[in-house]
Amino acid sequence: MAKASRGEDAAASHREPSPHAPHTPRVPRAPREPGRRHVGTTIDGAPLGSLLLQTIRVHARLGDDLLRRVGVTTPHEIVLLYLDEHGPVPQTELVHYLGRDRSTVTATLQAMERADLVARTPSPDDRRTMIVSLAPRGRDLAPAARAAWHELERHTASQLTAAEHEQLVALLTVVRDALDDIVDPR
Repeated sequence: MAKASRGEDAAASHREPSPHAPHTPRVPRAPREPGRRHVGTTIDGAPLGSLLLQTIRVHARLGDDLLRRVGVTTPHEIVLLYLDEHGPVPQTELVHYLGRDRSTVTATLQAMERADLVARTPSPDDRRTMIVSLAPRGRDLAPAARAAWHELERHTASQLTAAEHEQLVALLTVVRDALDDIVDPR
């Protein structure tokens, strides 16, 4: 059942499973140009998961390319955009936001410090707490990182009508929340 904190209405939280789930159709394949490689693995009996994985992989490749063009790498852009929007925050807030373990986030922030993208300083209230803020170079790159994400969004939705885009966002939200409820029941 979906969490009430996710803002789902009562009808959406009592959805019946897809009637298509039990018979697991094969992943449809779009016609490919000769010599053009497929974007990912297809797992028989798991068409939805296969398509999600393929989409994530090609989306990440394009996103990496767009970000690299503006001088930013993943996951640095997510940190830049968060700090650009929220200002200086405790490092623990970034750990929670990124959904990664503390040591991974610390390593990412250390690399970003070496690249002059962020600065970490002890909190004046609690010296054990590190406050992360944008360094001048990070502040300069944040708008380009945001523009790269907007370009990626345009490419991602380029073959969809406005209604299809809205429907896809709604459906992926339902799938994400259902999986999140399994991984992190509250």
